[in-house]
Amino acid sequence: MRQTDLPERWKAKLRNYLIAKGSEYETLGCHDFPNGSLLRITFEDESKVEFKYAFVIEAPEFKEIAVFTEHCGYHLFPLYEGIDVAIEQQ
Repeated sequence: MRQTDLPERWKAKLRNYLIAKGSEYETLGCHDFPNGSLLRITFEDESKVEFKYAFVIEAPEFKEIAVFTEHCGYHLFPLYEGIDVAIEQQ
């Protein structure tokens, strides 16, 4: 999904994330995505997804995590006890 497709609760969460990070913008730009990193999510059945140039925001209040990628859109996943999120520098 694109930023305009995000649910309202996530638009506000992303805006607050950017403000906390010191951004002067309320939308994402290429400078917001980390170079040389690999974000990996492992689910309780050991299935995995990987994203390059991505960051994650956890929202326990929504029971969700959001992955924001530079080139592959934005993705929402359920947040639960069996999920593992790791970021590796490459």
